[in-house]
Amino acid sequence: MTSSAATRRCPDCGAPNPAEAVLCTECSHPLDVPDSAQVARPVERAKSAPAETVRIERPDRPERPSPNVTSWGYHPRGLSGGTSVPSWLWAAVGLGALVAVLLSAIQIARQPQPIAVPGASKPQLASAESLSVLLRADSTAAGPNVGLGNLFYDTGNFGEAVPFYRRALRKDPDLIDVRVDLGVSYHNLGKLELAQQELEEAVRRRPDHAVAQFDLAVVYQTMGRKEDARAHYLKARSLDTPPDMASVIDQLLARLDETGTNLPPGHPSVP
Repeated sequence: MTSSAATRRCPDCGAPNPAEAVLCTECSHPLDVPDSAQVARPVERAKSAPAETVRIERPDRPERPSPNVTSWGYHPRGLSGGTSVPSWLWAAVGLGALVAVLLSAIQIARQPQPIAVPGASKPQLASAESLSVLLRADSTAAGPNVGLGNLFYDTGNFGEAVPFYRRALRKDPDLIDVRVDLGVSYHNLGKLELAQQELEEAVRRRPDHAVAQFDLAVVYQTMGRKEDARAHYLKARSLDTPPDMASVIDQLLARLDETGTNLPPGHPSVP
């Protein structure tokens, strides 16, 4: 057995070791050796001892997590959680918003505008608006077309009255009073041939219509056809005419030699 003088005890486990030993033979604890030996032996220890990973713990602060995008505090603009939105989705959202704006603009543009009747009173305008609502539901309906035509006629807007009267007559050609008012509208617009055509058709359909006979006589007189005018004045006078119309007929018969006669201010209204 090796003597204690020739051995060295391990300061960690107390095991005896040869005098020249650098590490304890029992626990591999470093033994006190000269500086020259400590420099020469580490490589030798590394070869003889199994390699192990030494983890350095720092009790003064927690372990730092491995750096990543989230730990740097970076997020895509306008979002949280680091999730980006595909560009096609942004394009779809923008296109949808544009379509919605365009549809709203088209809807506003298609809103029906209040009907304008120059010279109409407030009750007449209210009536015109109600009639226009009916026509938006059915533009061919005779009743609303006649009503709006009469409103324009009564306010002196004869050009605006014509299309409503014509639509009503397409629906019902036997509306004699409407045809008479259409003929008078043409007369007041200076369209004598059209006035003659409509009033002759009214007289053909209803020979006993005193107002149609009277208005046709006025048109003939304006055209210079005095004898035709006289014949229809007399025909109207022979029918059941209102007293105011009979008086006007007598005046016009006395003025047959004059030309350029328009419908007189006292022209009777058509029921």
